Amino acid sequence: MAIRVEFIKRRPGGRVTVKPKLYDADVLSLGRATNCDVYLPDLRVGLHHARLQRLNDNRVRLETDEDHRMRVNGALTRRRDVHVGAGADIRIGPYQLTLTEAETPGDLLVTVELVEASTAVGEATDEHEVFSMKGYAPDRRVSAWTFMTFVFAAFLVLPVAAYFMNAGAGPRDTQEPSQIATIGNLSWISGEMSSAHANLVGNCRDCHENAFERVRDETCLTCHDDLRNHAHMDVLSASRPTHEGAGVWLATVREGLSIPEGRCGSCHFEHNGPEGVTPSSSGFCVECHQDMDKRLSDTELVNVADFPRRHPEFKPQIVTEPHPVAPIFTRISLVDRPKESNGLIFPHEFHLKDPEVARKVETLGGDAQRRWGDELECADCHRLDAAGALFQPIEMESECQDCHSLAFAAEPDAPVRSLPHGEPEEVKRVLEDFYLAQATAQLLGDNWRDTLSRQLTADDRARRQRLRDEAFENAQTRARMMINRLFSEDGACQKCHIVKAQVDPEEPPEIVPVRLTNRYLPKAVFPHAPHESGDLDCGTCHRAEDSKESSDVLLPGRMICAECHNDDRGGAAIASDCQTCHIYHDDDAAPFMTPAGRSAFLLRRTTP
Repeated sequence: MAIRVEFIKRRPGGRVTVKPKLYDADVLSLGRATNCDVYLPDLRVGLHHARLQRLNDNRVRLETDEDHRMRVNGALTRRRDVHVGAGADIRIGPYQLTLTEAETPGDLLVTVELVEASTAVGEATDEHEVFSMKGYAPDRRVSAWTFMTFVFAAFLVLPVAAYFMNAGAGPRDTQEPSQIATIGNLSWISGEMSSAHANLVGNCRDCHENAFERVRDETCLTCHDDLRNHAHMDVLSASRPTHEGAGVWLATVREGLSIPEGRCGSCHFEHNGPEGVTPSSSGFCVECHQDMDKRLSDTELVNVADFPRRHPEFKPQIVTEPHPVAPIFTRISLVDRPKESNGLIFPHEFHLKDPEVARKVETLGGDAQRRWGDELECADCHRLDAAGALFQPIEMESECQDCHSLAFAAEPDAPVRSLPHGEPEEVKRVLEDFYLAQATAQLLGDNWRDTLSRQLTADDRARRQRLRDEAFENAQTRARMMINRLFSEDGACQKCHIVKAQVDPEEPPEIVPVRLTNRYLPKAVFPHAPHESGDLDCGTCHRAEDSKESSDVLLPGRMICAECHNDDRGGAAIASDCQTCHIYHDDDAAPFMTPAGRSAFLLRRTTP
């Protein structure tokens, strides 16, 4: 079923024109707004005056909004159900509507005819008469010239005059400028100074050295002399896109106006107030990086246009050789499923899901039980640092020792003896000293003072020497057995560490050094603290519960990040520009700072 609307217009001489329009719908809007289905261009009709709804083949409902009315058979009303073909007289402003059945079975025919004098807004003469300001305001040409003259005098002549009036003052002159000069200068300032340059407020000539000239790079480098680019200058110049067509002429004009490309001010804009001078648009980066391989044939970088769709997979920096002095780090893409050689045997899955761990935690008492709770969670061992960016180092004494105790002896009225962690040579010495001390105590007995002071015969001295040698040999044997047990496959050490094959039986086994990676992405900034919100937990990004080996790199892939950092295609409105993760002017401290920390760092360096 459809609705056919016919607009009828009677012309001089009795000629009638009909303009039909077919709607495949059951509801039509009527009004003066151009987006209405039935457009009624008269000031006596509301913008969205009425609504026509077809109830069935024989009945139609007409309903206006709260501010308008219609006439049905001469009576004002807001709502009326009308029988099709009953000949009802329906008036909306100067228009008459008639409802009949169309020639096509099941269709409705609505005829619309203007039956009163028109006040159509579409006629230029009537519109001019209704909305004209003639007699109430000056002529438009006079107003335009007057306003242009005022702008020219107030915002060009006055600032230029103010500059030359104050031209003799030094860059940090304490002389108070005139009020005219102050007003003139303020009229050209686009906004407040950023917090990083708050110490320069009122000293414009510290940066703007020459009149009507952009701030030069040399001026910026007087304070920011230790900043470095993320690539060499020759590489930056070669990677910059070349101009074509009108772009060549525009570049020449900018060069002539002291606005060359690649200057500090090309990316950093001052007088933005709290927004600061850091560029907020990824366009500054994408301009070079989206087609970089076309200009730099020897680059290893992948073209990048945006984060959600055109960005390479993350390449974490992992330990491939845990040398005790100089470990070897290698960057491997997550696509290649890298394995880390950190020297540990630590299954995350076992510690997070195995019932044996939960039972062990339940046996802990006192402060340990209150600290770990009923079961282990990621945050029990991985704790953020004060900046909320990186994690504190994992240490045996603070994170592991409650469950993995290194105690090996407990004597009455004496403290529990524990082995030192991480030093096999020291472990050997502690065990040897302990068993030698036991052997000595057994030889001397409880009355050791009398034993040492008593005179012995030759036979007694020989027997005591034999007992001493046997006791000390037995102590060495027991110490060696304990060492072998500790470093064996079922011993305490190999529960967490990789132990190399023992070459010399007299020497303690060698343990592969532990090198835990605290920063997998050295070229990016990732603060964890802002991600601790909503229903996010560690397992949302890090699949630790499914990791059976400590060599697993539990860094989330790019697509996991793009589920939230994707402001395109209806994604969550979270920033995904380049500056969210990357730093252009990196140095030894910047990569380890949050954005707020970097701002404070730069402010301290630039404030005298």
